[in-house]
Amino acid sequence: MKRGTFDTLLSFLLGFAWALLFIGSWLVFKITALLGLPIAFLSTLLFLFWMLVCILLLEGLNIYKERADLLKEQTRLLHRIISRLEKDA
Repeated sequence: MKRGTFDTLLSFLLGFAWALLFIGSWLVFKITALLGLPIAFLSTLLFLFWMLVCILLLEGLNIYKERADLLKEQTRLLHRIISRLEKDA
């Protein structure tokens, strides 16, 4: 199946967001561990929450794009059915 530029870009951004989530949370914890463990845990949890929201937004865009593609295909099929029915009538 042919993938568009938008699909490729969305997949890349989603992979980048997951990598940033893992690497970034480790870095945030390491950097803020100097200030104390409670602050390190809190800042890491805030970073994880923010990154998961970004991932959910990207997944939502992906689902919306797939839904729009399916609706476009259904519309195309319905137009073909209508044209054949009108042709037969």
